[in-house]
Order: sequence, then structure tokens, then C-alpha cells
Amino acid sequence: MAGMNIEPDAALEEQNTSTDKLEEVYQRAIRRFDDAVLPQTEVRALALEARRFASIPGAQWEGEWGEMFENSIRMEINKVATGLEKICRDYRDNRIVPDFRPAGGDSNHETADTLDGMHRADSYHFKSQQARDNAFEEAAAGGFGAYRLTNEWADPYDKESDEQRINPGLIIVDADQRVYFDPNSKLYDKSDARFAFVLTALTPDAYADVYGEKPPASWPEGIERLSHFEWYAPEATIIAEYYELEERDEKLLIFEHPLSGEEQRHWSSEIDAEAVKDLNDSGFKQRSRQQKRCRVHKYTMSGQGVLKDHGFLAGTCIPIVPVYGKRWFIDGIERFSGYVQLKKDAQRLYNAKVSKLSEHDALAPREIPIFAREQMPPAIAATWARQNVDRHPYALVEPLYGPDGAIVSVGPIGKIEPPQLPPVTGALLQVAANDLVEGMSDADEVRANTSTEAMEFAATRIDAKSAIYLDNMRQSVQREGEIYLSMAGDIYYEPGRKVETMTEEGADGEAKLHEEVYGKDGVFQIRNDFTRGRYKVIADVTEATATRRDKTVRALNNIGMTLAAIDPDTAKAAISVAILNMDGEGITEFQKSVRKKLVASGVMEPNDEEKAQMEQAAESQQPDPAAQALQAQAKEFEASAELKLKQGGKAEADTKLSEAKTIETLARARQAGQPQSAPMPRPRIRMGRELAA
Repeated sequence: MAGMNIEPDAALEEQNTSTDKLEEVYQRAIRRFDDAVLPQTEVRALALEARRFASIPGAQWEGEWGEMFENSIRMEINKVATGLEKICRDYRDNRIVPDFRPAGGDSNHETADTLDGMHRADSYHFKSQQARDNAFEEAAAGGFGAYRLTNEWADPYDKESDEQRINPGLIIVDADQRVYFDPNSKLYDKSDARFAFVLTALTPDAYADVYGEKPPASWPEGIERLSHFEWYAPEATIIAEYYELEERDEKLLIFEHPLSGEEQRHWSSEIDAEAVKDLNDSGFKQRSRQQKRCRVHKYTMSGQGVLKDHGFLAGTCIPIVPVYGKRWFIDGIERFSGYVQLKKDAQRLYNAKVSKLSEHDALAPREIPIFAREQMPPAIAATWARQNVDRHPYALVEPLYGPDGAIVSVGPIGKIEPPQLPPVTGALLQVAANDLVEGMSDADEVRANTSTEAMEFAATRIDAKSAIYLDNMRQSVQREGEIYLSMAGDIYYEPGRKVETMTEEGADGEAKLHEEVYGKDGVFQIRNDFTRGRYKVIADVTEATATRRDKTVRALNNIGMTLAAIDPDTAKAAISVAILNMDGEGITEFQKSVRKKLVASGVMEPNDEEKAQMEQAAESQQPDPAAQALQAQAKEFEASAELKLKQGGKAEADTKLSEAKTIETLARARQAGQPQSAPMPRPRIRMGRELAA
């Protein structure tokens, strides 16, 4: 297939679209944006409020609630963030990755494994995990997050290379305010959406650097329904990336070889005349037909019109991955929320009651005595004023005298008592605290007199609070894999190109595109051609590699202890495999030694490097002199036997031949380092003739 001219911004085909056509696209985009934004205005506003509520200091007192306590102490003890962090921690402890598997046609497991390795390598190269983490945290807090896939130059500084790589995760921030899909799409992953928008905020200088002009003044007037949404904020210009699915008829060229039955299909726009000639010269028969083709067209727009027509993108999917916290359709409108939304009222109530307690304590922190002015002359008043500082052992006051000179009082005439906590305030505080921490206690906290089974059951119940969020993220990662697969055939197409791969443990590898190989059954096939066959994407929630290794080590140790008395060999192998799964400083060399023993005993299959080392060792092994002597003696006996046969002594010849075979067997055993005891043939005497034993 001929190479495609792909721009750095992922365009596969630059379109020379007329001005009228672009204006038509622009007006259609305005209408569609209006349809997508209006129904979700309130939902998106609540999502932004929830994210601010959990993350920004002071945001829990924003709005009408805070205005009620404007002149009061306003404490903010962010308990809702604890539950949110628990969900995010569960996600990071259980990473989710797509798994590509063959699903028919010319697909094969080797190509699927290559896709797995390439996806891991691309994710590591572009730091795509940051985009997934950001999308998940926005979805867990506010209800919606998103990220997208792009293709970029493999080496942007190499002028001689046109190779590109897929970035599986480019970050999108504030997705609940920046990403909008076709409101008619109903699937979670938006694979049924016909269009989508991604909005990006640029400073005026950044806009000028990219587009070489000053930012447009305003969004087009006359569209009153868009007044609730501002494309232009102070010191920032919002541009919109508009993705639109287009279906058009295109010629499909079908090449079939009459002898081998091999079939190749290419779109006429993606194969040049030279490639067609090569196929025809190779014996392929050509036919064609008109077929509908769906592709994604991308435009960048400002408030005044289309800034750039990027043409068709790689693949057949809109390259945006949505991530939801919880999602529903109610009254025909898509609605979503995260963990924070349902906890806001309990958090506000808790903050209000704690603030009330703090205010009471600040106004009247302790019991205060009341004295008459005459009881506190200046010298004594100064002593009382420093009572809490100097810690005096006692305090003095003047007695209070009546009109007749008699002492009326020698102590305080009254006292101000500290406020008592109203029962209602205490009850509300307890209710709010219970609502906030329900189901979010620390499962890893060790409790006294609690069995391991009980703690594991409690941990399972707590982890269940994160299950919906993790399962939704699983669907999103599966969609990422589907988009990656659709792009791979257009980006990784060069025959013979070597691409980076990576294993689950992080080891680097390499694969060759369109590699010609012979399978185990001797059938010729082309491996790592992503346009051949069909592949499916499976994504599952799995524990982190370190966590899985720890569990594996514990399980294998238990197996070793259980089988130590019954099957020592299996117990030893189990403990050896446990050692290979351990992590620790200075253990690498020890693990290499253990692995060599496991490979030598046949417990583990040798890898390619170990096979090469074993073959090299066998070739370089020096022959045993004793074995060589035995082999020479065996040849001498064989020669003697042949001579006896010629002379007519068959019995004696048979004896010599048998002795030669025995000596050769001993020589081979000695050469292999496995000494064997084989009895020498002893002739039996019968009727005056020697017979071979």
C-alpha cells in the first residue's frame, strides 16, 4: 500500500475545500454545537461545581449557602476528599490496559501480541497514562472526563523520516466544559456519535503564534441561545476542534491470486499505480466495486469561521474517549455525576456545625468571673490580666463594702458560663459525619481481634464502592483500544519498518511490520500487517503488577510448604518460581541463578537468549579423549567384522559387530557426561560354533 501524506496534526488527506463549502460546514457546526450544549447546561454546571467543591479551598462555602454565614466563622474540613482519594487510589492500584486478540480472517496471535507491545511502548513514550489519570479523576469527582488519541512524528527532528507513532492518550482538561458529543448518541463510549467538539483555551499571544493573526473579536451575534456559554473569556480565546463523520462512495480495488487464493483489498485513494502494477505482475487478478466508506473529517474553528480544514484523520473512529463516573438518561437527556455530587449537602452541614462549635468556643471559651469595679484596683486588675500568662498560684480582689461599711462580698458577684452544646447541633454533627465516612474507612488498617477473613470481607465491601467507576473506566480503555486499532493500519503501514514494543514488566522489544514468515504448519503468512484480518479489544480491571507478584509469592510459598513432605521436587520448583517473582535490592543475580536451574530441570521453557547460549555451549564443548578412543576402537571392530564377512566367518563377524555397537554406545554416553554400564558381549558355545549373544 502506498504511503499516505500525513500531517503532524494527524491529517491524512488535505482537502482543497471551497469557501462556500467551509461556510456551510461552519453553520452546521454552530447548529450542532447549540444542540449539544443546551440540554446539558445544568448538568455540566453541577459537574464543575462538584470538582471545585472537592479541590479548591473555600469552594465549599460558595453560593447561597456561604452567603448565610458571611459574618461567621467558616471552617472547612474536607472529608469528601477522603472518599474521592479512595476511589482514585483503587484505580491506580488496578491499572486497566487493552488486550488485542485475533477475531477471524487473516488475524493471528503474533500480530495481536505485537499490537499489545506497541500500545504499551507508545503509551510510555508519550506519557499517555497522565491523560487517563486526569480523565478518571475528573469523572470520579464531577462525573465526566475525556482524553483523545493523535498521531505524531516518531522523530520530529529527523528531516529524513516520515514515520509516525500513535499517541494513545493526549490530555484534555476540564472535559465537562470542553468536550461535547452528538446528543443523539446513546452508547457509553460514543461509538455511535456522528460528531464531536473539543474546545481549547488559548491566550492571545498563543493564538497569534499558531494562526499568525490576532484573535477574533467575538462569537457571531444573533444566536441568543448560546448566550449562556462564552467562547471568549478574559485573556483567553476559545477555539473549537470539530470532528465530523462523513460517508461517501469510493472505489474499492480487490486483488485475488488464482493459485494461492490470497486476496488483498485497497481503497483507490490509498494505492498508487506502481503498487497496482506490481500486484498485476505477480499474478493477481483485479476487480473493483463502489462501496460506502466512513471517515472522520476534522476542522478547527474560531468565532468567525473555519480556521483550518485538516482533512480526513487516520482510522474510522472519532478519536475522543469519554470517561463517566455514573451515567443515566432521564427525560431524554444524558446526565452524569461523580462521587462528590451526592456528598455535598452532608459536607456543608458538617462544616456548618463544626464552624458553629468553633464560634461558640471562640466567643466564650471558659467560665469568666464578674467583679464590681471597686473590687479591682489597677494593681490587682493587672495581675488578673496576666493570670493565664504568669500562672499565678492565687488571685486577689478587694472586698465589696456596703453603705454601713460592712463587707457585702469577698468574691465575684457572678460569672459567665461557657455555652452548652445544643442536643440538635450534636445530633446533626453526628449524622453528617456518618454520611461522609460511610463505606470509606481504611481497609488496610489492622484491627485488633479481627480475623483475616473478616478483614478481607470488609475490604471487599469497601472496594465495591469503587466498582462502578472502575468498570466505566474499563469501557473507556476498551474504546481507546478500538480507536488505536483503527488508526494502526493507517499509521503503521510501511513494510519492513521496525517498531518499538514493550512487555508488561517494562522490557523493551522490537517488531518488524509486514514480516513474511512461515507458520508451524509450513503455511506462508504475513505477520504484523494491521490491515489484514479482524481483531477485537478486551479490557479488564486487573491488579497492579507489584500487587499480583506479592500474591503470587504468597501462594507459591504456601504450595511449597504444603507439598514439602509429599512432593519435594514440586515444592522446590514452587519456591524457586516464588523467588523469581520477588522484588528487592540485590536479588537480581540470585534470581538469574535460580532461573538457570529451573530451565535446566525443564520447569521453565528457555527464552531466545537462553536457547542461543545453550546451542553455543554445545558447539564449543571439547570432545572427551576417552570417548574418542572408544569410538576409534568401535570403528576398528567394524572394519574387522567386514573383513571376516568377506572371509566367510559370519559368526565371528557378528560378534565383532556387536562389540563395535556396544563400544559406540559407551562412547556416546561418556561424551554426554552420562556414564552407563553396558555388559560386554560374551560368546555362547553351541555345536562348536560361536554365536553372538
